[in-house]
Amino acid sequence: MKHNVYSSQLSSTHAIYNGKYSTMKRKLKVAFINPPHADWSLANNMTYLMMQSHYRHYGKHPDQVEWLPAPYKFNEYQNVEEIYNEIPNADVYLFSSYAWNYDICDDLATYIKEVQPSAHRIVGGPHIGTHDKSFLDTRTMYDFICQPTKPGEVFMEDFINCYIDNDGTVEPSDVSWELRSLIQRRCEMPDYSIYEEHFDYIKETCTHAYQNKLEPFIVIETTRGCPYKCVYCEWGGGIDTKILKKDLDIVKRDILSIKNAGFRDAYLTDANFGAFEERDLEIFAFAWQNNFNLTDISTMKSKDLTRRKRLVDKWFEIVGSGFETHSPSQGGTDMWGETEHISIVPTVSIQSISDEAMAVSKRVDLDTEDKLELTRHIEKRCREEGFPVPALELILAMPGSTLEDFYRELDIIWSFKAWGSFRHDYMFLPDSTLSDPEYKNQYDIQTVDVYSDLADEAGIDNWGSLYKAKRNEFKTIASCYSFTREDMIEMWIMNHAGNKLLQDIYPKFEGQISPADFGKQCYKTFKQLPGFNEIYNYVDDLYNPNTPMKSIKRINNQQRTEVINTFIDNAAPAIYSEMFVHTESEPKRNVEWQL
Repeated sequence: MKHNVYSSQLSSTHAIYNGKYSTMKRKLKVAFINPPHADWSLANNMTYLMMQSHYRHYGKHPDQVEWLPAPYKFNEYQNVEEIYNEIPNADVYLFSSYAWNYDICDDLATYIKEVQPSAHRIVGGPHIGTHDKSFLDTRTMYDFICQPTKPGEVFMEDFINCYIDNDGTVEPSDVSWELRSLIQRRCEMPDYSIYEEHFDYIKETCTHAYQNKLEPFIVIETTRGCPYKCVYCEWGGGIDTKILKKDLDIVKRDILSIKNAGFRDAYLTDANFGAFEERDLEIFAFAWQNNFNLTDISTMKSKDLTRRKRLVDKWFEIVGSGFETHSPSQGGTDMWGETEHISIVPTVSIQSISDEAMAVSKRVDLDTEDKLELTRHIEKRCREEGFPVPALELILAMPGSTLEDFYRELDIIWSFKAWGSFRHDYMFLPDSTLSDPEYKNQYDIQTVDVYSDLADEAGIDNWGSLYKAKRNEFKTIASCYSFTREDMIEMWIMNHAGNKLLQDIYPKFEGQISPADFGKQCYKTFKQLPGFNEIYNYVDDLYNPNTPMKSIKRINNQQRTEVINTFIDNAAPAIYSEMFVHTESEPKRNVEWQL
């Protein structure tokens, strides 16, 4: 009898596997929820598609599982009940928990526990507090937890096999990578194209994005794993592991499938692009030659400057020079406008100018002088080939760095003209070493709880009521052994003031004072001007653990960069006046770190 997935009537199904009978009253129904970072973006449901393909290829009972299509219309949902209505009456609900969506996941899991208590609820993803027992104790809405950064494919393979073999009974100890299990299985890279196997679904989601002017987000993975141990990392492929690579022909099939589904680009999740130099460059060249962009490229963390430069040069050989060779604009003013060329230039990953901060974070990378040389090289090649320079990847206030290091970074930003290079707020992800109490004690790290009510640095607000004014809480650094809380307040303010000051005012004083000293003098001037105390008091409260939690993205309910930019516009005459007096009284000096 054909099974109606929406019927409460149960039918019997029998199948033979390895000479044994397996009996299930009906197909096991599995659902997946991974809300995106904003409701104007497609959800990233690739993990779910990977689980499905993996089980079909390696699971014991593939024809006894029904995988419900993962929800993706987050621009339409007004509450968690509407999400549930797309995936009702599943036996198993999978949640992918991140800093930007854990609240929606928790609310939906709680709702499912109330309306469907017999269903299994499983959470995975990086927002799982393995360093904070109380964090896990409060998440009673979940029955099973997949260890963060571990492969969900083998977790679900074991879970489904146990569920079907034992009539719905699953012991956590029998599932690979369950938080209470000792079973640790490696998941090999697939020898099939996941995108081909789910072509209709990804095309459907792409069409929805196009019709609703959403960000057409999709990821592509060609390697998995990372041999490094950066303390702030929660990367989904695992950390301190061997790098596994997908077969080159499979990657090419993946690219063509994504393109044929309607996508113009894909976010490359590989943590170390260029680690397999010839292979990785061939992948990029294949995509480029097929008018498809691989974006947000994170290059290998080699300490070999020559090798890093060579990778950049070969990348430019592939893309050519001049805008006439770049992909043509699709037009429009919404999310389906042309991808900025900046997104496909390899990132300039600096994190901090401080070598000590790099050592404390266990970040393997070039030393400061070589980072500066690589920065100069990328800026030169972008200028020669007609590409805007990419943003510098910097993190605000890493342990080991100082206030002096912060101002030295203004020299780099000025020389690189990377005006989008705001330092990222240091988010203490609950599974990272950064959140380990022993690590925090070692470096006298004090944290404070803050929340974010905006999607990103640009201040793009969400649309619907499910996301509108949504707040996500996280911990960030307030002080440590290398800088005080007062230093942190100054760095936070100047992080958002620095770019505008360099663009609008510093050109008048170039050659007379370094960008670093210019920034220091501007802050001294700020403290004397009307309107500064309002900004300072907000940030002072923001980093005070004894006051109510505040938004790290706003100042008194206004977008932070707008508030600070307005303050600078009003303060410009006073800044010019003070700076002219200062530069006339100081001996002329050379500007450091010029490119």
